[in-house]
Order: sequence, then structure tokens, then C-alpha cells
Amino acid sequence: MTLFKSLAILALLPSLLVAQQPDPLGTLVAEALRNNLGLEAERLAVRRAAADVADARGLFFPSVTIDSRYSKQGGTLNFGDLLNPAFVALNQLRGTNDFPTNLDLTLPLAHDSRVRLVQPLFNETIRHNYALARRRHGAQESQRRVAARRLAAEVQMAYVSLAAARSSEAVYESSLDLVTENQRVTERLLAAGRGTPDAVFRARAERSDVEQRLAEAGEQVDAAARALNRMLGRPLDTSVPTIPDSALAFELTMGEDEAVAHALAHREELELVDAGVGAARAAVGIATAAYLPSVSLALDYGFQGQNVRFDRQSDYWVASVVVSWNLFNGGRDAARRSAARAEADRLRVTRRDLEDGIRLEVRQAYEAAAVARTAIATAETRRAAARRSFELVQRRYDEGVASQIEFLDARTQLTNAGVNLTITADRYALGFLDMERAAALRAID
Repeated sequence: MTLFKSLAILALLPSLLVAQQPDPLGTLVAEALRNNLGLEAERLAVRRAAADVADARGLFFPSVTIDSRYSKQGGTLNFGDLLNPAFVALNQLRGTNDFPTNLDLTLPLAHDSRVRLVQPLFNETIRHNYALARRRHGAQESQRRVAARRLAAEVQMAYVSLAAARSSEAVYESSLDLVTENQRVTERLLAAGRGTPDAVFRARAERSDVEQRLAEAGEQVDAAARALNRMLGRPLDTSVPTIPDSALAFELTMGEDEAVAHALAHREELELVDAGVGAARAAVGIATAAYLPSVSLALDYGFQGQNVRFDRQSDYWVASVVVSWNLFNGGRDAARRSAARAEADRLRVTRRDLEDGIRLEVRQAYEAAAVARTAIATAETRRAAARRSFELVQRRYDEGVASQIEFLDARTQLTNAGVNLTITADRYALGFLDMERAAALRAID
């Protein structure tokens, strides 16, 4: 294996590690990239920039125009008024009618129709303007990719939030069954003379509290589903299928330094700034081109005369080489060139600052995801302990050994432990997806 191939494999290793992971949310991301209206607006902006490139390219090619004019005049100079008397005198002296005496030589001529072809031969402004349009098109495409990556992350995070809300709802539904059964038991004990009213009221309060939390969790599920559907371009009330929680157990398959390197090589924001630097360079070229002459070839073919006629007696042609050179315009060209150079320097500084910001963003996101991942094991241990404690208390409560307060406290601890595990897993998933976005791990078409 050659050294080049080895280096290529090492460069692609982070992408290969990412590609090997399952992508449970890939279908949702693809749907959002197809249907999201905000991203569609970005695509239309790219199309507009592409049209601007075509417009700038067209300046290299010849332009053909047709002009036609017929004028009525009054008070203009007619050379016939000067020549006709002289010709009358000559005819009289010679005794002939050789010279016309009714000449109408008003200028400009009453009729003039022509076809003009203009071909630029040398024009640096056109060349740099084309480069500027291409850079702007590249910047707009990078902006679309920035929006696409942000949308992909938002869609994934929206589903994770929906999954977390559904898990919390399921925890409260399970708790509702327990507190409902507890209320039924305490009411039967009171009716049998073996319980106290305060136990019944406490059981009812516990049930009301769980019902309220369940209703809030249900509202959060509906809100999260509507937000996700909006991103996907679906009707807001469309049902969102459930993805197994096991499929959302993301794994960190690369180190922190690899994630930073991947981000610096693939973040679209850097491409956007690079395109801006290129556009600033093109603007410098446009300002510099103002110091140079432009040369064009112009070809005219037409018909002119005092009457509207299109025949060989009234046609004409003209071929011209046109040179235009702006020698002085108050220093505006120099000012524009200075401003364009300053803009290019500003964008270079912005890029360095952006690189530092990306490094910081990736490292913080990576560390947050790593910490959240380790917290899941602690949350699972807490839930397991709370479940075992509740089972023991429930057994003693059924035997009449444990008090109702102990039973409700154990139930509350179990519910809180379940919700905490959901929140912890949700925090890790969101942290991983944020790190995925920051490191540009997902391929965006």
C-alpha cells in the first residue's frame, strides 16, 4: 500500500466510522430536506444566484439590437436651402437643368433603421464581474448547505424531544395505575372501618397530582409532534411513528481531536466565508479594471433617408472599433478598490475567528455528550434501586406493615427516577446530535 493511499484512508476514517453507525433518524432527515419550506426558499435563492451567473456570462457574447426611427422636424438646419439657390444659378448660367434644385438635406435624416452588433474584445470589468457572480453563487450554495445541516440537527432533536415526552407520558401513565389502585384500597379500608379519612384525601391528592402531570406530558407530546411535522412539511396533526429507544442509543465512535479536525474540514460556514473572500477579491478586480480601457467591435447595417425605404439605394453599413477609457472620476475607483481589499482582509480575520469558534463549539459539545453518556448509567442504577425499594415497600404495605406515607413516597421516588432516566437519556441524545452537527458528521447532499 502506497503512502498516498494510507493517508487517504486515515483522512476518510472519521467519515467511515460515522457511516458504519445505524441511522434511525435518516428517513426523517431526508424527508425534511425534501419538503421543508425554509430550505426550499434557500434552494430558490441558489437558483437566483445561478441565473445571475448566466447573466454575467452573457456579457462575454455579442449583443444584437434593432433600432428604427422616423422623425418630423421643424426649425432644424436644411442644407438644401443653402445648395438649391446655388444650383438654380448654375443651371441658369449654363442654360441646363443638370443640377437638382429641390434638395432636402435636413439632418438628422427623417428615417433611420439599423441592426447593430456589439462584441466586447477586451473588457476586464466583464471578466471580474463574472468571477464575482460565480463566487456569490458558491456562497449561496454554502448558505443552503448551512441551513440544511441546521435543519437536519433540528429534526433529529425534535424527534428526540418527542420520544422523551412520550417516555415521560408512559411513566406517568404507569404511576396513575398505581395511585388509582391505592385510592381504591384506601377508600375500601375507610368503608370497612380500618382506614382514616386523611389517608383517602392523601391518596386522592396523589392521584390528582399524577393526572395533572400526565396531562402536561400529553400536551408536550402533541406540541413536539406538531413542531416536528412542521419541519417535515407535513400537516401538523400527522401521526409520527415511534422509533425504538434502543435505536436511539448513539455511540461516540471518534475522539475529540478527530471530531474537531472533521469539523474544520467539512463545516459549510467556512466554505461560506471562503466564498466571501473570493467575492471580495473579484470586487478588487472590478475596481482595478476601471483603470484599463475597454475595446469593442461594433457593426451597423441599416437604411436611412428622408423617406421610409428599404432598398439598395438607401442602405448603409458601418464597422467601428470603439475604445473607452475612464481617465479620472474623482478617485472613486481607488476608493472602491481600497474598500474591497479591506473587506477581503476582514473576511480572512473572520475565518480565523470562525475556526476558533468551531473548535470551541465541537469540544464543548463533545464533552457535554460524553458527560451525559456517563450519567445514563447512574440514572439507570437509581431507577433500578427505586424500583426494588418500591417493590419491597409495596409488599410490606399490602401486608399492613408499611404506612401509606412510605408507600406513596416510594412510588414518588420510582416515578421521579423514571422521569430522571428519560431526561438523562434525552440530554445525552441531544448532546450527541449537537456534537454531530458541530463536527459536521452527517453527510448533507
